[in-house]
Amino acid sequence: MFFYHLLNRMAPGQFWGTKLRFYRKMSYPLSLHNPKTFNEKINWRKAYDRNPLFPICADKLRVRDYVKDKIGEEHLIPLLYSGEQIDVDTLKGLEGEFVVKANHNSGRVHMVLADKPADLEAIAANINKQLQRPYSTKTGEWWYAQIPPRALIEKMLRSESGEWAEDYKFFVFNRNGEKEVILQMTYGKEKDMNVVFYDEALEPLPFKIHFNCDYRPFNKPKNYEKMVELAKTLAGDLDFCRVDLYNVDGAIYFGEMTFAPTNGLAPFDPLKYDRWMGDKWQLPNR
Repeated sequence: MFFYHLLNRMAPGQFWGTKLRFYRKMSYPLSLHNPKTFNEKINWRKAYDRNPLFPICADKLRVRDYVKDKIGEEHLIPLLYSGEQIDVDTLKGLEGEFVVKANHNSGRVHMVLADKPADLEAIAANINKQLQRPYSTKTGEWWYAQIPPRALIEKMLRSESGEWAEDYKFFVFNRNGEKEVILQMTYGKEKDMNVVFYDEALEPLPFKIHFNCDYRPFNKPKNYEKMVELAKTLAGDLDFCRVDLYNVDGAIYFGEMTFAPTNGLAPFDPLKYDRWMGDKWQLPNR
């Protein structure tokens, strides 16, 4: 892994490190001159697209103002704390269940639950360690380098029955002014994890990425159509973005916006769906 990081630093973005790592993972050569697959287009974005919205919307704190302006403050998860670091006293002073994370990466997230003891010292130490590490060097996602690292704590979302809020990942494509979504759902945990993709008509799509896929029917939650509308609104100024939303008994909350899902290294099975997804993405003028 150090070898690939070194190559990326010597010749960043479109050069040897990225191309070697891509071929090793994907089993086909990366074309940045004429990208066609979904994964190629993610890597093209990392190398060439300097959209000023990326650092704003990838920042888990700054994006809150963006979401408020676009769809309304009622869709924001309550923020309990934010700061340049986190300490045990701050964690001890909070009531109820909450989630602790950093704003500038896709690092580990810590959940403090009512029915499970939490090692608050370990949580604080891990978050503070994350805040010291530049995430963009590892992934090549340049926008993370422009995010001032901060710790944040949000309220844990649960339904009235006590279930954790379901996470809905909307891949939003904006092609010739027409928006289309592909939905990703994750079922189960760890060894039993299943990841299923659905088209806009909520039909299971016949491919998988990384994890098993049992192509189960989709169980539509209350206000699902509103979720699709909100995802399209949040991604309305972008050619592509993944928008994550939560649904809690019909109340819709914003999760995050992601500009390079799986860092552009997600093997599709069958492979042809990598191109199928890529065809939905109309890159900006080059």
